[in-house]
Amino acid sequence: MKLSSSDIAKIIKGKLTGPADLFVTEIVTDTRQLSITDGVLFFALKGKNHDGHNFIDSLYQKGIRIFVVEKLPEEIERYNEAAFIVTVNTVEALQLLASFRRKSFHSPVIAVTGSAGKTVVKEWLADILGVTTSVIRSPKSYNSQIGVPLSVLKLEDKYKLGIFEAGISLPGEMTRLQKVIDPDIGVITNIGDAHRENFPDNKMKAEEKLKLFVNSSLIIYCRDHEIIHKAILNNEKLKSKKLVDWSCENAGAKIFVKKNSLTVGRTGIRMTYNVNNYDFEIPFSDRASVENAITVASVCLALETPAEVISRGIAGLVSIAMRMELKSGINNCQLIEDYYNSDPGSLGMALEYLKSQDGRETTLILSDFVQSGRDEKDLYGEVAGLIRKTGIKKFIGIGNALVRNSTLFADGARFFYTTDEFINSLNITEFRNEIILLKGARIYEFEKIGKLLEQQIHQTVLEVNLDSISHNLNEFRRHLNPDTKIMAMVKAFAYGAGPAEISALLEYQRVSYLAVAYVDEGVELRNSGVTLPIMVMNPDPSASELMIKYSLEPEIFSLLSLEQFVAVASRHGLISYPVHIKVDSGMHRLGFMPEDVNTLAKRIKEQGMFKKSFRFSHIWQEVKTLHLDHFSHHQVKVFLRAVEQIRESNRIRISSSYSKFLRYCTFSSISV
Repeated sequence: MKLSSSDIAKIIKGKLTGPADLFVTEIVTDTRQLSITDGVLFFALKGKNHDGHNFIDSLYQKGIRIFVVEKLPEEIERYNEAAFIVTVNTVEALQLLASFRRKSFHSPVIAVTGSAGKTVVKEWLADILGVTTSVIRSPKSYNSQIGVPLSVLKLEDKYKLGIFEAGISLPGEMTRLQKVIDPDIGVITNIGDAHRENFPDNKMKAEEKLKLFVNSSLIIYCRDHEIIHKAILNNEKLKSKKLVDWSCENAGAKIFVKKNSLTVGRTGIRMTYNVNNYDFEIPFSDRASVENAITVASVCLALETPAEVISRGIAGLVSIAMRMELKSGINNCQLIEDYYNSDPGSLGMALEYLKSQDGRETTLILSDFVQSGRDEKDLYGEVAGLIRKTGIKKFIGIGNALVRNSTLFADGARFFYTTDEFINSLNITEFRNEIILLKGARIYEFEKIGKLLEQQIHQTVLEVNLDSISHNLNEFRRHLNPDTKIMAMVKAFAYGAGPAEISALLEYQRVSYLAVAYVDEGVELRNSGVTLPIMVMNPDPSASELMIKYSLEPEIFSLLSLEQFVAVASRHGLISYPVHIKVDSGMHRLGFMPEDVNTLAKRIKEQGMFKKSFRFSHIWQEVKTLHLDHFSHHQVKVFLRAVEQIRESNRIRISSSYSKFLRYCTFSSISV
């Protein structure tokens, strides 16, 4: 997308103040996502707990020059280089811009909705269909009034299929999302109790979700969900479309499915479609995963995907880490973490998943349901019955409603009003050789519990003089060109000095970048509120999803690390993600050897994902061996030669900031 500020003002029906010829190549709504500023348009969104307008001044200082706002900032003359587009509602403006982008995309678009399983079905579909065509998908669970337009704005003509998920919590929301996605193909997973308090019944909720498909030519759904089946047949528009329904109970469905258990954790299915039989093996046995896999296979059959592609794809499905993530815990425990939603339907699925694991004793830590809309005694009576039915050994309830209804649960269950109250009473030795399901609504911050159960607690007290750190930083600055940017190393959790406090100080002192060794260090900084760009020097390929989730930037030091990150980033539709290319100029730790740079340059050009990348190397020089200064200069020559090779092969803008090496430094790094 390349539109001018005046173009965007017309599209979103806003009033432009400032330059009309500033061009936009990237849209952001979260200041933590910022790593480049050229061509970035910032939408100042307002929510219950935040207001994007509060960040305009700091973003202007960082170089952002285009803003969509609901009100102009005070002292507008201070922002003489910026274009402000004033609109009544910035969320609606974002949706208008995404709708404009959707209209220019002429390949098919699939939309997935439902009460549960949207993200899983979307991810699995993209993985399988991506084998035969180029697919753009919405990142993670971007299914809200903001997440959907941000996803659709990633559409580009090089993709031949778009797959997006859409979720709602209020009547009227789906009509707005329909205008943004306007899917050619609709998939609905199921209807459950999530957000029930905002709808009189599940029938109305199903009808609301199905509004997403008013212009679709094909709809795929499970006929066994009777509410969905009736809602479609009772809608004159929907029932006239091509309908592909699947069923494990009704042989009259377009796709009839027979299931049979295989080895532990695996399920075989036979799907009969258009008089042909297709046999697939699903690497799961819990009901939710099997149902999601059948939905995915049904979509693939309806789209005439080759049977061998479906079979190979279904057999290779992996669980989506965002939901019910399985981790190693303390004292030989295992944790299943599910912090993203909490409703009775998803609890049942989570308990099934819990019981499908190994034979250890089971523990459930559950929060109040915050969106059930049901009578408390009926709701928690149902929960207590479900816990008894599934044989949960230990139950811990957190929340006012659970405390009020504690008598419904078996003897031995424990209850706390808040997460902090539970943490304060926690004795980690009571959890041993068991599998623990953490099932909580987001507001209960169960990640605090997860962190404690994942690792032992170690306490260290260290006194750090922040004034001395500021003095040292400014002493380095005194020797540098004022325009030279500084990347501060805060690896090893700021060397034990307190990563949140040190990073906050460096951010206040306007350091340009932070660098950490491992992904978990960067995640902790993001969770502490750090918004600076963060480079990860030793990114584990298995942590690529976390890097993207927390806007961390990987060091790429080999062709294998490049390919591994490209594979993950492409699944999220990322086409301008910042990376750092490490060149081995003589240290022989990590980095591309000079003879590999041409291959690297060609690969960067071929994959076309990185609009801007950064190059650096590691320069060696000991204080007491100044006679080896010539080796440092040799390293610089090797490095700059590598940069020039990449520059010649790619049209990526590179700004060089090489300056004198300070003789009293043990090493220096160059970023380009």
